[in-house]
Amino acid sequence: MNMHGFPGVFGILLVSQWLLYPAGNAIAEALPDHDNGPLTGIFGFPESTEGSKIFAQSEDAWGASLVIASHSIEEIRGVEELRLDGETTRLAFTYRYGLADKLDISIEAPYVWHQSGSLDSIIDGWHKLFGLPDGERATRAQDQLDIFYSGSQASAVSVAQNAAGIGDLRVLLGWRLSEHGGRSTALRLSVKLPTGDSDTLLGSGGTDFSLGLAGDVAGLWGKGNLSGFYRANITYLGEPDFLTDRYNDLVGQLSFGLGLSVHENVVLVAQSRIRSAVYDSDIENLGDASASLTFGATFKVSKDYRLVLSVGEDVKPGSAPDVSFQIALRYDGSRQPR
Repeated sequence: MNMHGFPGVFGILLVSQWLLYPAGNAIAEALPDHDNGPLTGIFGFPESTEGSKIFAQSEDAWGASLVIASHSIEEIRGVEELRLDGETTRLAFTYRYGLADKLDISIEAPYVWHQSGSLDSIIDGWHKLFGLPDGERATRAQDQLDIFYSGSQASAVSVAQNAAGIGDLRVLLGWRLSEHGGRSTALRLSVKLPTGDSDTLLGSGGTDFSLGLAGDVAGLWGKGNLSGFYRANITYLGEPDFLTDRYNDLVGQLSFGLGLSVHENVVLVAQSRIRSAVYDSDIENLGDASASLTFGATFKVSKDYRLVLSVGEDVKPGSAPDVSFQIALRYDGSRQPR
């Protein structure tokens, strides 16, 4: 098992806990940040949105999130070769229900597309505008689908035709550990079931389990409009239907971020996610720790509905999807956020 980068994850967690010491009263929700990588996003890694707020008994809510990620990676290391070119779209529906005063359950049902897409020219402009690295994009044809991996003793993966279908279903449990003075923590447990077609990379073919700690704080550094959060998780990966000799069965992940309320209906959020290597591979996208940044905002569009818009970028080029666009709609008419 390769846990490259994992000790640094928990070092950052200790810093995050120190930063989140002050307390206040309003907590901003984290942004959606699902990893839409064709060979990494099919596992049961938690999102930053899985926080410390737990529903009371019989309270419920639903939500929907759409993530579109663009890929442009080509790397050859020894006997290994990886090509990722195209777009992956994931539409996830969630339902959440309070089983008891400190315990709630959620069900997430995704629908996934791998496609040639049409965002390459937009992303090229995005990179040029902000001076970001363009990776392999300058040398590859635009708007094509090519997902390919080959290596010694590993089954080759090849998806060159658009594919769509139901992804892997997830069931999540949350248990409140503490809630006091604007600070809250919760234990998070989830299981991902192999309901998606692994032949077209709509699922992994394995059952994954995740255990984690989520913390949120309001009134950060004594500022009533500033909040923060951290999430620390470890995920056990069930054997997938591909790269069976290269996957790591334990993967650590940490995310943390800040929220700034600029209006009673608008909260700006910046967050980061760091994850240890998913595979034992010399290919950077598979065998190195990944890091990404996500920026966006939550808009309260009515009493019961909130709209979330965000964009994610790989901090370490090649270690995560190049660019991801997220949009989410949340309904919680039965309750107000804690």
